[in-house]
Amino acid sequence: MRERGAAKVWILAFVVFAAGGLGALIGIGCLISANACPWREEPKQTSRDGATLFAANCAACHGRNGEGRNGPTLIDGPIASATLEELVNKISRGKPLAGMPRFSRTLEVDQIRAVAEYVTTVRGDPSPSPSPSEPSP
Repeated sequence: MRERGAAKVWILAFVVFAAGGLGALIGIGCLISANACPWREEPKQTSRDGATLFAANCAACHGRNGEGRNGPTLIDGPIASATLEELVNKISRGKPLAGMPRFSRTLEVDQIRAVAEYVTTVRGDPSPSPSPSEPSP
């Protein structure tokens, strides 16, 4: 009977120390800005300029001119032929498992559209490609 009580104490001690260690790792990561903190809300971005928003949110991975760094290039490859609407959807939904966040959580729809329009100019399109649902001028 005594052994069962001792096992319960060890299990409880393990759970307490594991939770404390995890909490400490998250807390330290938040302090040094190494990860997103669940209890801290990031300041709202107010810019409506696609170039400014791209520089603040995308350039670290996709390069200042879309040439690609940690993330894929935006100038050529599969993304180069994406329509404006496809770009808006891709930016909104992100690709979380590949490291691209869902920007619909941090940017408004018109800000996402401004980034998508900027991407089309970076890749050399003279004007944003209309989506299939938009009439051509």
